[in-house]
Amino acid sequence: LVNPDLTDKVSAQGQQSVRGRQGRIDFANSFETIFCFQCLYYSGTSYFPILGAMTRIGPSEPWLAYQRRDLANDGGELYIPVISSETMPSGETMMGAFDI
Repeated sequence: LVNPDLTDKVSAQGQQSVRGRQGRIDFANSFETIFCFQCLYYSGTSYFPILGAMTRIGPSEPWLAYQRRDLANDGGELYIPVISSETMPSGETMMGAFDI
């Protein structure tokens, strides 16, 4: 959504109506996320170590969650798929699938 601010705005002198807010909200809620890349990390620590990533690469593609693994001898990192789902997995589901 280009402008997600769906709150009512009253004109400067109160000349215009603020009707239609619920219609705008219903319209915005009808959107479906079709492309996504999101890093997954612990919150509440002084830094945010990346645990993995969640992706969706198209409208008819599944949601995928990957766990990040460090390679030996500072060889970089590798992302291993751990979840494939038709719906966006919850945080509890992803944390349960991660080997930490």
